[in-house]
Amino acid sequence: PGDEGLIASADALLLQLEIPLAAVLVGARTARAHGVRTILTPAPAQPLPPELLAATDLLMPNEHEAATLTGFTDPHTAATALLDQVPEVVVTLGAAGSLYAARGAEPFTVPAPQVTAVDSTGAGDTFVGALAVALGEARPMREALAWAAAAAALSVERAGASASMPYRSEIEARFTA
Repeated sequence: PGDEGLIASADALLLQLEIPLAAVLVGARTARAHGVRTILTPAPAQPLPPELLAATDLLMPNEHEAATLTGFTDPHTAATALLDQVPEVVVTLGAAGSLYAARGAEPFTVPAPQVTAVDSTGAGDTFVGALAVALGEARPMREALAWAAAAAALSVERAGASASMPYRSEIEARFTA
């Protein structure tokens, strides 16, 4: 199948802004048309077109990106503001874990495992990828965030970006619900 068929058959579509915005919009629109969950990491931070936000199910900024998008430096305030534009938000907080907020629900935080970081280069990508896997497996959000945090913790203990991403067996060995 073509690209549309690949997106249509996916559990989730992960998007970020290091490719042309036009391509991100096409991907998000295609995913929305096929009922595929769209997860957007707004990096590098920039103003987001309303059409992209309307096609985003889960927005995943880090603290800096959340502040850039909203003007609020407090992650809770920024997440609440972002819920006016998207149904779910996860603000990644580095070593402090993550903050989850959704329309009509109480926000909550999930701590990150405490580790000695060697290189945090691939941590964000590892976190969002592991979260997408966990959500695709229908894990509850709190558990999915903890599983993603375990994956990211493993990645920062190693040098490199993609080379630091752990295998599922390593995440499962580290993960405690």
